[in-house]
Amino acid sequence: MFSSFAPLFAASFNKWLNQLWTDTLAPRWNSFKQVFVGEDLLIQLGSIAGAFFLAYVITLGLKPLFKRLTEAIEERDDWVEDSVDWVSDNVFRLLLVGLLWSGSLYLDANAAAGSDARAGLGEGPNYILVRALASIATLWLVSGALPRRIKQQVYFKTLFFVLAMLLILNLLGIWSVIREGLNGIRLFPISEGGETQVTVLTLLKGLVAILILIPLTAWLVRASESKVKRMKSVSPALQVLALKIIKVVVAVAAIMFVISSMGVNLSAFAVLGGAIGLGLGFGFQKVISNLISGVILLGDRSIKPGDVIEVDQTYGWINNLGARYTSVITRDGTEHLIPNEMMITEKVVNWSFSDEKVRLKVPFGTSYASDPRQVMKLVLESAKEHPRVLADPGPVVRLMGFGDSGIDFELRIWIRDPSAGVNNVRSDLYLGIWDAFKEHNIEIPFPQRDLHVKEMPSRDIR
Repeated sequence: MFSSFAPLFAASFNKWLNQLWTDTLAPRWNSFKQVFVGEDLLIQLGSIAGAFFLAYVITLGLKPLFKRLTEAIEERDDWVEDSVDWVSDNVFRLLLVGLLWSGSLYLDANAAAGSDARAGLGEGPNYILVRALASIATLWLVSGALPRRIKQQVYFKTLFFVLAMLLILNLLGIWSVIREGLNGIRLFPISEGGETQVTVLTLLKGLVAILILIPLTAWLVRASESKVKRMKSVSPALQVLALKIIKVVVAVAAIMFVISSMGVNLSAFAVLGGAIGLGLGFGFQKVISNLISGVILLGDRSIKPGDVIEVDQTYGWINNLGARYTSVITRDGTEHLIPNEMMITEKVVNWSFSDEKVRLKVPFGTSYASDPRQVMKLVLESAKEHPRVLADPGPVVRLMGFGDSGIDFELRIWIRDPSAGVNNVRSDLYLGIWDAFKEHNIEIPFPQRDLHVKEMPSRDIR
């Protein structure tokens, strides 16, 4: 039985080998021979050598220009200097990639134009070597131009591997077949008209777009944040508002791009988005009110990070302006998250709105036996010794009146740092006044009452 089956198996195996050679291996072998044998090899080698030579010569010519440009903007220390430094370091890679891909597209266009003239005479020239070098140069540019901290992250390694595999498949001529097959597998035919349908290919495009946009959006946000914080003419509140708008715009644009790359027609979300927005408007009135209040606070510059405020019996300095709340840190280290709506509807005392200088009043009194002029002189000297009391405007002492038990005075001083505390300054000033009065035997009054007895009751003493 085995002897009768063996010839049949051998014949089937030989037929399969012949079919494999004829349909798959022979065309690939012919393409390989066409690349490395004949006049196509010389054309491709000349194109590659010309690209390398031109890129090298242009780089040498641009070096003095980049050197003068770098020296001219050396003191800027912003994104312009970083961009010029990056282009200067990678100008050869950029030129080489551009020239190789330009040469590849030119050769392919000439081959396509002459395909009609070669009809029936075999395959036309296949300039795979130039495409291969252009692909390798692209990977070299991506891997070499990015900072080391980005290249060491997992998403970059994954993205680099995916791009390398796509380039290899494209060079082998397999990617076009795989692309057609993946595009034919529908996952979510959202609309019957064909405008919105998600296939395996579009889903993979969306994943690749996510891998690309993660570092791109992060870099864009960081660069924008660094640029905005260097704008000295813009107030801190407007800087926070600008950064929040940039983050929202970048996030929305990235999400829309990913959805569009996955084959979803964005117009399909118009009605659904309107209905969802209407429902959210009614369900989250307080949240939306706080969000709008936050935008108003950032826009009108009434408060900003670092301001010392007093609202709803809470005294402290603003640590952060959020989209929904304002973070206020009190002197005891407690952080209060106050809704932005309250910052608009309630009374807010901003101790450092237009000027950081704040005046403090320290009332005190002395007995009628003391000399008022000496008291005012001693208190004024004691106040000037405090390190937080400003010399301009300087401290003053005023006699406010004559009370029931003594003479009423008031010390008025100015400080520049209310965020460091107010009551601690008053405490230090009162201690200084106490020491000065003790040293000069000045009495601090206390309530006194004179008792007049008009008539004593009679008592029987036996």
